[in-house]
Amino acid sequence: MMPSIVRGTRTGSVAAGLLVLLLAAAGAAQPAGPAVGTWATYRWTSSIRQDVPVLVRQEGPGGQVSWSVARESAAPAPVFVTYGIVQDDARSYTLQIVTHETLDGPPLSVTQVRVDRASGKALRSVIQAPKGPIATPESGLRPFRQGDVKGTEESVTVAAGQFAAIRAPYRDGPVWVSDRVPALGLVKATFASGTLELVRSGVSGAKDLLRS
Repeated sequence: MMPSIVRGTRTGSVAAGLLVLLLAAAGAAQPAGPAVGTWATYRWTSSIRQDVPVLVRQEGPGGQVSWSVARESAAPAPVFVTYGIVQDDARSYTLQIVTHETLDGPPLSVTQVRVDRASGKALRSVIQAPKGPIATPESGLRPFRQGDVKGTEESVTVAAGQFAAIRAPYRDGPVWVSDRVPALGLVKATFASGTLELVRSGVSGAKDLLRS
C-alpha cells in the first residue's frame, strides 16, 4: 500500500508543478497593456475662446445699407477624437489618434505613437501627410488603468453612460479612470484647455489607417 501512496503523492506534485508552469507561460505570453483592436471615441470641447470676424449689417437714413466687420470671442466647435490600439508586440504597442469634425465624419488627422511598454515613452510619433507619414510631436497621453492611479471613487456620467470610476489628479486637471473603458481607460478628463468625454467605445474593430 505504501508505494501506491507515494506514487499518488508524486503524481499530484508533478501535476501541481505543471499547472504552475502552464499558468506562468500563459502570463508570459500576454504582455501587459491595452489590447489590439480596442478603441474609444471622445468629444473634445475646448475652453479656449477665439476671436472670429463677424459681418454687421447697418441700415442708415433713407434705407441705405452699409456693412462693417466686427470681432467677437467664441468657443470653437467640439471635435471628436478616437484613440485605438492598432499594433503591438512584446515590447511596444501603437496608439492611433484620429480626429473628426463630426462623430461619424471622415478623419481630419491621423497620428500614430509607438509606445514602449516598460517606460511609456514614445519610440516613434508620426502624422499622416499627403505624401505619407511624417514625424510629429505627441501629447504624451497614455492608457490609464484603475490600479495605477491614486484617487477617490466617484460615479461619473458622460454620453457613453454612467461609470464607477477613480477620480485622480493628472497634469492640470482631474481624470476619471475606469477599466470598463477599452483602449485608453479614460471616462472623462478636464484640462485647462478643455474637456474630454467618452462618447462610445469597443473591444474590437480599430483599424490601422496608415496601412489601409
